[in-house]
This record gives sequence, structure tokens and C-alpha cells, in this order.
Amino acid sequence: MNPNETGAAELLANLHIETVVLIAVALTVLRMILLHIKTQARRGVPAEVHPYARAVAEIIESLIVAGVLVFLIIRPFFVQAFFIPSESMEPTLCGHDAGVNQRGIMHDDTCHDHIFVNKLVYRYSQPHRDDIIVFKAPKSADAEDKIQGKPQVENVLIKRLIGLPGDTVQIKPDGVYVNDQKLNEPYIKEAMDPSLEPNFKYGADGKPVHLGPNQLWVMGDNRNDSNDSRYWGPLDRSRVIGKASLIFWPLNRVRVLH
Repeated sequence: MNPNETGAAELLANLHIETVVLIAVALTVLRMILLHIKTQARRGVPAEVHPYARAVAEIIESLIVAGVLVFLIIRPFFVQAFFIPSESMEPTLCGHDAGVNQRGIMHDDTCHDHIFVNKLVYRYSQPHRDDIIVFKAPKSADAEDKIQGKPQVENVLIKRLIGLPGDTVQIKPDGVYVNDQKLNEPYIKEAMDPSLEPNFKYGADGKPVHLGPNQLWVMGDNRNDSNDSRYWGPLDRSRVIGKASLIFWPLNRVRVLH
């Protein structure tokens, strides 16, 4: 997930509160102007708000109410829409373009899931293993800007929760082990490529990671194309935004996420 995506759905999903307030104020001013557009007074008939101006003003009023409800109440506290731009969570969440990708894999179609994220669920419960979570990653996870020599930023990412506070995680050639037990992972796209292991900074090379009281371990389902805890370490619990709950677009992929 990348904040640099600029599609219409992504722009709406990521509008800042200041922008929403500014738009609401502008619409309110426009509504007041429209309500001052009067019909011409006639003998015995006083001037009234022009019917067309009144109709548009009512539509604007509805937009203001809906916008405040969605952007200032629902989105900050309950549900938010997100866009999947990359292949890191495939096959669970698709995020590829038609053509050959950087790993030389050919895709016949373009597929980018749009999901709803439940931001309330972790306010009254703790994350569970295998949850698909959205979080604000630390700057150290911004590998792209680091390669380009740009200042690293805290991107919003989506991964699967593998390790919980107190767990011991280790990456071995035959899979992922948590507390010395190999995980059964039917959701992954393919087995990890052993040639990638020397690049892992955490959890591999016989050096297990012991998670602290507020630390989580996250990994992408596409293990060979995911920038996750193997490269930048444990995730602090406070960075979790919410749980991915539903794919709502495209229509042929609508389903509840477990």
C-alpha cells in the first residue's frame, strides 16, 4: 500500500481532515450564496428563493452532512477504504498490472483490490494471528525512497500478522516457525526462495527474534515479493490502524476477509 497512489478512490480515501473541513466551509458558503438568489418580485407576490437555486442548495446541504459523517466520524473511528497497489499480499489481495512485473512474472490482466478496514475492532480486542492488518510502517521500512536517496517516510502497509507479543519467530528454509512450531500457511502464494534468506536482517540465519510486550511480526502472503518484518524488524502495536475486513471492488472479487 502506497500513499503515492493517485486514483480517484485513493484521493477520497486519504483526504486530510483539514481538506475536508475546507471543502465543507466552501460548500456552506456556496449554499448561502444560492439561497440569496431570488425570483423577481411581482405585484402581490414577494421575491422567493429561485427554485433551481433552492434545489442545488439542498443537494449541497446533503453533501455537507454526508461528508462530515463519513470523513469526520466514520472514517477516523470506524471504517476506511484502502487500495492495494502491489503484489505483496497475493493471492489473498491482488495488486498487479497487466504485463511483466519486476520479477519477470507475466500477468494477463490488471487487478487492484479495494478493501474496507475495520478501525474499531482493535479498540476493544487484541489482534490475532493470521489477521490481515493495515498499519503505519516505520521509516526504516521505506526501502524505495532509501534506494532513490530520498528521505524515508512512514508509509501505510498491509500484511498478515504472524507473530504476537511474547512469541519467538524464526525463518527457516522450509518455512516460518513460531515458538519452535512450523506454521501451516495455506494462504501463501509460493514457498520462500532460499536465495532471498541472506537478505533478511531479522529472524533468519539461525537467529530467532523474540517479540517484546508490544511487538508484532508481519509478513506478506507473497513471500518472495514482500517488504516486511524480515527486512525491517518487529512492528510496534501502536502503529496498527485496523483489520482488513472486506474486498468491495472489483465486483468479481467481493468477499469477506478472514
